[in-house]
Amino acid sequence: MKPSIKGFFFLVGATFLWGVSGTVAKILFNHQVNPMHLVTIRLTLSFAVLLLYLAVWQPHLLKVKKSQLPYLAVLGTAGVGLVQFSYLFTISQTNVATAVFLQYLAPALVAVYAFLRQRESKSPVKLLALLLTAGGGYLIVSGVPGGGLAVNWPGLASGLVSAASLAFYTLYGKKGLATMNHWTMLLYCFGFGALVWNIFQPPWVAMVGHSLTEWYFFLYIAVFATVLPFGFYFCGLNCLTPVITSLTSTMEPVVAAVVAFLALGETLYPLQLVGCSMILIGVIAIQCVPEQEKLPDKQSVSQEG
Repeated sequence: MKPSIKGFFFLVGATFLWGVSGTVAKILFNHQVNPMHLVTIRLTLSFAVLLLYLAVWQPHLLKVKKSQLPYLAVLGTAGVGLVQFSYLFTISQTNVATAVFLQYLAPALVAVYAFLRQRESKSPVKLLALLLTAGGGYLIVSGVPGGGLAVNWPGLASGLVSAASLAFYTLYGKKGLATMNHWTMLLYCFGFGALVWNIFQPPWVAMVGHSLTEWYFFLYIAVFATVLPFGFYFCGLNCLTPVITSLTSTMEPVVAAVVAFLALGETLYPLQLVGCSMILIGVIAIQCVPEQEKLPDKQSVSQEG
């Protein structure tokens, strides 16, 4: 299988799992679970699950060079940890629609950086896909009657931070894949992210008072909404450029909307269906980019690593 095709299917798997996890998170929030506590539990459990798996099945992946630890600390805190905090803070200051829309400005930031600094080709197909996915995301989150975007200065600032940290995670993560296994990178990213969050939300506060059923949901989120999709995302990123990776990941709100419709009975309004269609067209279009534009230049990647 061609690397670009393999990367696309890895990203489809990641976006599907992330999209489903939104419904699971809604169930937990309906049980009055604090979103900040959920982030702490998510990162801590994800680190513990991946650490246990690697220790038993692939212990050689636990080892990293001391010189790589600063890079992993930055990626884990400024990438994994910051994107979680900024997204939830944006929701608290505005609403879910605004938070989702602002976070999905990340592909545009990735594209601008790649076009200007990494000299990635600015083909009409890429620009069209960028416009379609951005416009489709806007329609999905604002196409609900009575809904829409609600912006204040703190919410706008944190929403832009959320987009920037997601873009940073993609671009900076690409650099590490040249020298490290993606599971090793994830383990240490989860570890550093969990360390920071456990300082802000101590485990004796975040992890107490939950029912057994809620812990089943926490475990699901740790494995199927964190470890596996992030692993798939890195696998896709290893095969494709950051621009195509981030654009393909915009399928997540499409999956979330469809799953909410099927599982929770939420209504899909006409404008939301148009938005879903625009994103799917954009994602399909970006897969039509010529092969030489999809794969990163090996020499430049090795120099970055």
